[in-house]
Amino acid sequence: MSRALPPLDLHAHVAIDVAPRSLEELGAVVFAVTRSLDEYEKSQNRSDAVTVWGLGCHPGLASAQDGYDQSQFGRLIEKAAFIGEIGLDGSSKVPIQQQEAVLASVFAFAAANPRMTSVHSFRATTRVLDLLEPAGVRGAILHWWLGSEGETKRAVELGCLFSVNSSMDIARLKTAGVPLSSLLPETDHPSGNRRGDLPRQPGHTLEVERAVGRVFEVNEAEVRVQFWRTFAKQVYATGTAALFPPVVQAMLAHAQ
Repeated sequence: MSRALPPLDLHAHVAIDVAPRSLEELGAVVFAVTRSLDEYEKSQNRSDAVTVWGLGCHPGLASAQDGYDQSQFGRLIEKAAFIGEIGLDGSSKVPIQQQEAVLASVFAFAAANPRMTSVHSFRATTRVLDLLEPAGVRGAILHWWLGSEGETKRAVELGCLFSVNSSMDIARLKTAGVPLSSLLPETDHPSGNRRGDLPRQPGHTLEVERAVGRVFEVNEAEVRVQFWRTFAKQVYATGTAALFPPVVQAMLAHAQ
């Protein structure tokens, strides 16, 4: 890659068996969220230069929720650069009380071991904030946030970040008081970029950069720089830089 900072994608779903080289050819730094602890454990056998794998337990996946084990999570978080995808889902068949118990456990680990944390909140926005607020988690990133204006203001007050994709109404977030410095790009591939411009692949967040630039009246090149500054600030605030691949560490240093 050139010295120019590449696109960022803070939330994408990637198959574990995709070759690292294929992901490098995307030309972006991609945060690949996992749906279960076992899926994340499999990712530890990989050697990726610019793909960062997240430790996840998806609220919509019954097998992941049923298989959540605190001891296993506590062991895996030691080497995880970030946590994701975790959260609550009001449309899930998993009982909400079970989801909340898992999320409370994950938040406790994240508070004790600060990590950037990608949080799912579909149809459960207030419940997520109610668990997040007392947990003391730093670096929480609300993925594809659809909360009301009041809930969004509350999230801003809690210091949350927001990862946005091409299917979202970014102007709505700005109206609710979300500053540019609290935004990060995502594709949520393959769901969040189904209607975006081509190629519809992880790491292709150029359309997000353009959309954010239009809403905040900032040049899209400056938007990318701001995304990287926000990313780097969170990494250094959580003290996790050493957990990222060396190539990404160099980019983080360049972004400061």
